Amino acid sequence: MNFWAILMKDLRMELRTRESLAVMTVFALAVILLFSFAFDIGMNRFPSFVPGLMWLTYFFTAVLGLIRSFGWEKELDAWDILLTSPVDRSMIYLGKCAAFFIFLLLAQLISLPFFMLFLGLPLLAAPLSFIAILLTVDGAIAAVGVLIAGMSHRTPAGETLLPILLFPTLTPVLIAATKATTTALASKPFQEWDFWLMLIVTFLVLFVLAGAFIFDYIAEQ
Repeated sequence: MNFWAILMKDLRMELRTRESLAVMTVFALAVILLFSFAFDIGMNRFPSFVPGLMWLTYFFTAVLGLIRSFGWEKELDAWDILLTSPVDRSMIYLGKCAAFFIFLLLAQLISLPFFMLFLGLPLLAAPLSFIAILLTVDGAIAAVGVLIAGMSHRTPAGETLLPILLFPTLTPVLIAATKATTTALASKPFQEWDFWLMLIVTFLVLFVLAGAFIFDYIAEQ
């Protein structure tokens, strides 16, 4: 029940203000438009570097959303109130992970058609494979990002510290996501990219478990 309370609180705040989702979506669309003018990409071919551009775009999109993930608690001085409420600290972490996962996924669903239109990303070549990759990568980004955002949001330089800590931590996930997406959308068999997917899943599970166990300590700092 505590998990759902945290999740619904964040969803209601986002529906009321639309700050995070709007910023994330506009940023992703602006970067896609910039890339479409910067690269001469024919619609009849699949450039191998487009998946890398896509995941790099969504990394920075996620950073913008994570900056706001603890924004309301910080601005309203409500963090201490949340900690003293009868809510298990691990549920705070998991609820915020789920809320951010939804925000990131919505921003992607809005912007992915533009990757297809302007950059020739053949998402329909292997839709089920791409959905599996997208969901696992988003879960890993949420698990790592919310944990680091929880560590940095109470520091004076939290907004600067967040991307500095997040990028090296998520680099293995971004590399694996790029490799898996490139291979899957090239219609290669699952055996040629299953290693990268398993790496992302392992990363996701490890950080969800670690975050649930240590968020109690992080929240008190």
